[in-house]
Amino acid sequence: MKRYLVDRPIQSKLLICFLPILVLSVVLTGFFSYLSSSRQLKENAFYALADTTHQTALFMNDKFLTIFEQLVRLEDNDALQSILSGEGQEADQNRYDDLIKLHDQLDDVYHSYFQMIDSIFVAFNNGRSFNLQQEYVPRQVHIDLNDWLRRYNTSQKGYYWLNSHKDTIFETVEQRRVMSSFKMIGTEHSPASGIVLINLRESYFLEIMENVKISPGGTLMLISPEGELYSKTLDAEYELSGETINALRNGSQDSGSLTADSKAGRKMAIAYNTLPLNHWVLAAVVPEKDILEGATRIKYISLVLILFILIVFIMAAAVVARNLSNPLRYLSKQVKRFERGDLGVSFELDQHNEIGVLARGLSGLVASVAQLLETVRSEQEKKRQIELQAMQAQIQPHFLYNTLSSIKHLIDMNERQRASTMVSALTSYFRISISKGREIIPVREEMEHVRSYLMILNIRYSQEFDFEIKVEDELLELPILKLTLQPLVENAIYHGIKNKHGHGFLSISGRREGDYAVFKVYDNGHGISRDKLSQLRASLESETVGHEAITYGLWNAHRRIVLHFGSRYGLKLDSEEGLYTQVKVYLPYTGDTKGERL
Repeated sequence: MKRYLVDRPIQSKLLICFLPILVLSVVLTGFFSYLSSSRQLKENAFYALADTTHQTALFMNDKFLTIFEQLVRLEDNDALQSILSGEGQEADQNRYDDLIKLHDQLDDVYHSYFQMIDSIFVAFNNGRSFNLQQEYVPRQVHIDLNDWLRRYNTSQKGYYWLNSHKDTIFETVEQRRVMSSFKMIGTEHSPASGIVLINLRESYFLEIMENVKISPGGTLMLISPEGELYSKTLDAEYELSGETINALRNGSQDSGSLTADSKAGRKMAIAYNTLPLNHWVLAAVVPEKDILEGATRIKYISLVLILFILIVFIMAAAVVARNLSNPLRYLSKQVKRFERGDLGVSFELDQHNEIGVLARGLSGLVASVAQLLETVRSEQEKKRQIELQAMQAQIQPHFLYNTLSSIKHLIDMNERQRASTMVSALTSYFRISISKGREIIPVREEMEHVRSYLMILNIRYSQEFDFEIKVEDELLELPILKLTLQPLVENAIYHGIKNKHGHGFLSISGRREGDYAVFKVYDNGHGISRDKLSQLRASLESETVGHEAITYGLWNAHRRIVLHFGSRYGLKLDSEEGLYTQVKVYLPYTGDTKGERL
């Protein structure tokens, strides 16, 4: 066998030796790529499912909290307390005033939140009751107050929540289902007792859940001690067992994910979050086959690609082996003549001992090529690191991730106009960040870049701060280093306004002062202590940057200006703790606003 291989042509040797390795490499690469992609796809699906459930739970908890606040307002109403205690019953005028005030309060709550509120009901053990509903005429409004007082006596503060149930207080021709938040006042044996109840529209919260798309066969469940509300009915094969639902209802963790079998034995993926207000559990239930549907497609696509690549590689290997055998013989003859000192040699093929001749003749070349490749590799690595640092400095992945997450959240909440505004601002932000590779841009573009950045943050943080930009027209075409003001604005928001209690304000202005163009970034945020301010001022003059984010942003902006325009220019920092922070940027003013450096 050895003799057979030694005497075979080089083309045959190449095919025999490398074709099996090539085929095995392609097969193994495709197989492990499929396993890796399937695992990653499943992990990503679980992460997306958990994130969707978390965001939806926060949104629904906010809605429930709004209703709960209105319930507390009704409970604290002076007129209600007066009626409950029986005060002023001797005076008709006082009694009527209390009735009017209570009715006005009910009407205000109902009309302020009519999209969520179905009806409001107030009853006392002295026989008085009040109710408000406008979209239907009930045949009968009644309640067995003592029965409610007996049933709901487990909460020390008297607040209770009921999941989806038939409305037993407002009896109508067509059966209606509502969700309820109510406060029990006193007990059945108390001298003064009653109930304040707000019925919520089940359809409103169902719409929220139905608008959250998780998978074709999945659903959202709102689980409470007395029942569950589904965004859609699960197919029989995907219905969860009572044990699984009880495990979610009585779980010890506020959030998490798990896998469970349905009643029919189907694998189900579940992500859940507990609403902080009423401790109901919002769970996303998805058949595992929906998650792995993409993996199945990947499997077939991978198989087709592997077969295609194998065919191409086998054909290419045959062609390459054939083409390589002729040049090898040709190079053998060239090396021999070169070793004899014939510098004008024309390479011809030698039919004997080609590998040995190549080994001796190309040894020096291999060393040179290896050294050259190492040099090129080192230079390319340095270049890659420099490009990566520049890209990271201009395009901030964390900022991009948070912005895209906010846009997704706005779209999930059907806030399309705000989402569109945010996308437009993000487009403008990165368009100017790239700037076709220019380092110097007009002030006009820098201001547009900052405005886009502020619009994105303003939407993300629900307008927790206001901002204004005022720059004199004569400065708009002035050349400025790209990303000069944005790091200062970022510091003002994250280290100033976000640490401030209350609404924040940020101002960016620019004007000419003699031979200087002066830009000010002012915020009424937390401010900087005297010691810290002294350290920051000293760091601006240092040749090395500090470790803190605010130090790096200021230092980097200052050093770029100094290196480009000279030591006369740069940043000046002023602040008073608890009141404000102001950064002035001094740049050269030139009458040639067109700027050759642009």
